Amino acid sequence: MEIRLLTPADAVAFQALRLEGLAEAPEAFAASLEEEQDLSPEAVAGRLGATEDKAVFGAFEGTALAGVVGVMREEKRKHRHKAFIWGMYVAPGWRDCKLGRALMDCAMAQAAAMPGVRQVTLCVNAGSAGAVRLYESLGFVRTGLEPDALYVAPHFHDKLDMVCFLPQPPAR
Repeated sequence: MEIRLLTPADAVAFQALRLEGLAEAPEAFAASLEEEQDLSPEAVAGRLGATEDKAVFGAFEGTALAGVVGVMREEKRKHRHKAFIWGMYVAPGWRDCKLGRALMDCAMAQAAAMPGVRQVTLCVNAGSAGAVRLYESLGFVRTGLEPDALYVAPHFHDKLDMVCFLPQPPAR
């Protein structure tokens, strides 16, 4: 398994896996299949250009993309000390292989390399016990629960907010 930064050239594979995730686990994402299925290849490719403030990682088995995770620094000046995790998804055939942990390790290392970033946040479906366990094992703590935050007909789902504080270098 190779984990690497995705580039705009990976847009087709990324979009295919993202749409698979939105169809297979709609309650795990704020976005919907209907909102994303008609995105242009250029729009998808635009998400994948890594910068100092954002990156998307993908896990490949040969040419097959098996999992993805994005990390992005907050844009507002007063929030620049934070980054957030988005779009975490591992295809069903690759779960229970520690792939989610490996992807998150890459995303967290990327966040830690962003100058001035002190914490990483994420949102997760409160009913996704495996995902919550993974995030807690990586040092994330629960900061809040929003009841009925997500509606996927015919059910509402609670959203759990989590944060991980990054180690800070000693003061000079």
